Amino acid sequence: MTAVLTADAVSFSYGREPAIDSVSLSIEPGEFVALVGPNGSGKTTLLRVLLGLVRPQRGTVTVLGEDPRELRDRGRVGYVPQRHRLDPELPVTVAELVATGRLARRGWWRRFNTEDHEAIDHAIDAVALSGVRKRPVAELSGGQQQRVMIARALASNPDLLVLDEPVAGVDAESQRLVRDSLGHIVRELAAAVLLVSHELGAVADDLDRVIVLKRSVLFDGPPDELAARGVSLGIHASDLPLWLEDLG
Repeated sequence: MTAVLTADAVSFSYGREPAIDSVSLSIEPGEFVALVGPNGSGKTTLLRVLLGLVRPQRGTVTVLGEDPRELRDRGRVGYVPQRHRLDPELPVTVAELVATGRLARRGWWRRFNTEDHEAIDHAIDAVALSGVRKRPVAELSGGQQQRVMIARALASNPDLLVLDEPVAGVDAESQRLVRDSLGHIVRELAAAVLLVSHELGAVADDLDRVIVLKRSVLFDGPPDELAARGVSLGIHASDLPLWLEDLG
């Protein structure tokens, strides 16, 4: 299979200080991969490089076989940024906000057809929000709002879904529903998922691989291998545990 995302010896620095150094990774279709690392490890910088928001200073990145800055069909990549509370005055319903995710696939100038409406309904169903589809998004809980943003990214039927800390600060039930949604994406759509997170407890059993980053890649392999080393992917009091400091 052709990888949906690759990075080959990618480096990027802010001034003289390297944020990421010679990072190489590859994600195949249908893989569920987590990217973890302590604060300051370069996760945000790497994510920006992978999404084509900044150009790597060394190395190359491809997304769906193309330079991410020149990707022709951006609807094939879904992105869910870090959670934030929406404006309480925002007059948009769940269905309306999810529908905006379809524009990347259809284009804003075309009227939605049956296929579009089915994709929107399916995305809402996939995150278990059918019962609130007509409610204003601003009235929902933080966990529900985060699932709306996942549905918005899912509406374009992406081949690659990238999520940045999707379960940070949400309750356990919302974490479970997010996990179920991501599993649905991998199983039914055969989409690849790249999850950037400090907290993997909710999804640890579903992951194919874990990539540990601390400027460079310290580990890239199945979560079982980390477990065999006595590493827990569950809840930690503050940052990721000290084992990251020694892993190499």
